[in-house]
Amino acid sequence: MSSRLLAIVLLLPAAALPQKKPARQAQVNIQKTSLTRDQELQLGKEAAAQVEREMEVVKSAEVEAWLNQIGGNLAKTPQANAYPYYFKLVNEDSINAFALPGGPMYVHTGLIKAADNEAEVAGVLAHEMSHVALRHGAAQISKQQLYGSIFGALGALGGVFGNGADCTMWCQAVQMGAGLGSNSLLLKFSRGYEHDADLNGARMMASAGYNPIELPNFFEKLKSTQGTAGEPKGLQSWFTSHPATGNRIQYVSEDIQFYPRRTYSASTGNFARVKQTVAGIPPPKPKPAGLLTAVENATPRSGIPQGFKDYQAKGFSIAYPSAWQAGQPQQGGSLYLVPPGGAKQGQNKSIELLTGAMIDYYVPASGPATLAGTTAEFVQSLAKGDTSLKAEKSIQATLGNKSALLTQLTTKTSAQQDQVVFLYTVARDAGLWHLVLAAAPSQMDEYGALFRQMTQTVAFPD
Repeated sequence: MSSRLLAIVLLLPAAALPQKKPARQAQVNIQKTSLTRDQELQLGKEAAAQVEREMEVVKSAEVEAWLNQIGGNLAKTPQANAYPYYFKLVNEDSINAFALPGGPMYVHTGLIKAADNEAEVAGVLAHEMSHVALRHGAAQISKQQLYGSIFGALGALGGVFGNGADCTMWCQAVQMGAGLGSNSLLLKFSRGYEHDADLNGARMMASAGYNPIELPNFFEKLKSTQGTAGEPKGLQSWFTSHPATGNRIQYVSEDIQFYPRRTYSASTGNFARVKQTVAGIPPPKPKPAGLLTAVENATPRSGIPQGFKDYQAKGFSIAYPSAWQAGQPQQGGSLYLVPPGGAKQGQNKSIELLTGAMIDYYVPASGPATLAGTTAEFVQSLAKGDTSLKAEKSIQATLGNKSALLTQLTTKTSAQQDQVVFLYTVARDAGLWHLVLAAAPSQMDEYGALFRQMTQTVAFPD
């Protein structure tokens, strides 16, 4: 063989080379799990609600109809295992897509921007749907024994709020590592599960009329851009949750040899228009629930007071005494930093802050948040719900190198105990960020110094 001919052969993709047909087709198994199908559906529903609190769902009838047309055709195949899938686009420029137990699926705008044709998008959808169809997320949860007698806590503040009777399936799952981060039990799978999702996804594509080789082609195309100037945003995160499983093109090509011969021509014909629409979507607006979420594997900050630990969220950072607990008793809700007994569950499952801190965002009814105007609006809204609340005049302050207002409030707890509240407010793009520090007047000698230390640790990412 001449060197020129050898060079030509080496440039050919694996799928174009002659393949030796394996003795038998690879077996793909639906995983066993202690979760019932109804539990999967409930978990997926609760997780989807959390996704939509943290991420901006694109309101485009055209794009959503396109995604659901592709996904609907894939969902009709036997490989989809008859789950009630639905598909939404989220405004996130990184390359990703993920399906939750029971069928909710979210596609990042960055994925459509990176795809060259509709079949590549269909391949990613089929791969992610296969994790649902093969019950991979449910199986990983079962292996961690997430549902059983080990649950004796409500959210991250179980010692404060009681025995966990009101903790939802998603609440329980989050406490054991099944959140929405890159290391989630629901979103990061083993190489074996990834391999099976590739094969099941390729079979799903073929059954729906899409060329199955486009599934591994897209993965390999992304891999080829690593370390180059053309590497898309968020690619490393993509490969963290989609680990290498060997030569995807080779083993999918071997599997294709067992498929019935057919012409792959499925297409909505709308890919170019949808891609143009997605390219014109403005950057996402920050959502408060996402900004309250802790950053995974955050780099430790220096200068934290001795005896304190750090909470680094996407929208801010704050340190608090090590003996206190931190968490969101309601997923997507306010963040509480409290000592033992510092909060309790009130009527309608609401949480009452007694002693400690609470952080959240107040979103004004119209327009962006302004420091003076929105603070006044927020204080008025608090007074409407609390007839015992009295507010002093707000004074200028600085928090995390940002202009802030400090408003001192006095009120009574539900047990009619006097309470002093220091309300710090900072205007941010997502709304009025506020830090509430509360204690009884008789406790201020003890907690006043701690509160001052906490405010000195506040930082914002920009």
